[in-house]
Amino acid sequence: MKKLITILPLFILTALFFSAGGCGSDDPVDTQAEACSVTVTSPVAGASFRPGDDIHETVHIRWSSGGDASLVKIELLKADIVLGIIHPSVNNNGYYRWTANNMGAANGADFAIRVSALSEDNCLGVSGLFTLTNTVGCDFEFTNEFPDTLFAGELFNLTWNSTNSTGHVDIQLRKQDQSLGLIAVDIEDVGSYDWTVDSLHNGSYGYYFLRVIDSDLEDCFADSVTFAMVDEDVCFIDVINPADAAVWVEGTSQDIMISAAVGVTSVDLRLYIGSVFLGAIASDVPVANFPYTWNVDDFDNTEGMTPYRIMAVNNDDNYCLGRSGDFTIVPE
Repeated sequence: MKKLITILPLFILTALFFSAGGCGSDDPVDTQAEACSVTVTSPVAGASFRPGDDIHETVHIRWSSGGDASLVKIELLKADIVLGIIHPSVNNNGYYRWTANNMGAANGADFAIRVSALSEDNCLGVSGLFTLTNTVGCDFEFTNEFPDTLFAGELFNLTWNSTNSTGHVDIQLRKQDQSLGLIAVDIEDVGSYDWTVDSLHNGSYGYYFLRVIDSDLEDCFADSVTFAMVDEDVCFIDVINPADAAVWVEGTSQDIMISAAVGVTSVDLRLYIGSVFLGAIASDVPVANFPYTWNVDDFDNTEGMTPYRIMAVNNDDNYCLGRSGDFTIVPE
């Protein structure tokens, strides 16, 4: 019995020795390096940018990556063909800010960004397809002849040439330095528009002109020559009260008074500071119901004591409107 007790501990120690790796040596553990990979996450498919337009030309290129690559190359593609290198070697930190550039290519919706890991074969990622619309040097020029006088109701064909527009235009009727209204809004820039001549209720006048302007680029436009127009259909609304320089106390009842052309049956009343709309005073007020009693309200204006104006707008024709003189609203 004593021999069995002596041999058993020896057996246990031997087993523990071999289970720990034999002669004290550690077997190395193989760790496989992470494979190189690049995924471009921005720009996203369907995005749109406009080189030459300060507001819409910045592209935030973003990507995620795996592996040990420390540098990447960024390229611009169009229809899977490389147009040029945006940056030949930039830190692989997942972000690059690029000012969009067509690199001489035509506008289109088939552009893409490719990010490639340097020193790693076939380790790259490509963004979704996006649109570039080059607006550098955006310009318009009227090409049709204008007669000395146009007559309301006639059809008159406008033509123009454009360079690097966004593809849509507005057409304004103007006199002096004032827009009288839009005769076309956000139409496709095809270089032509049939205009039914109309003074927009401004009557017969000798120095009208037209402006064709890019719908999204307010600094890209062209003006026509001046011309006279004969238009006897003049709609008018005069806001008689509040009078210029009047002072109305907030919360008090005051009468708004207007006079209007015979064809005006009802109006909307709106409160403005200059051209800034503050709120609707009343809608669809029959002209027969004037004077209209208003419980004076500054619509929580935070602009201080800037003069107010009330605008009355014909419900049947937004180009027929009238404005009051400048007046002041003071707290109770």
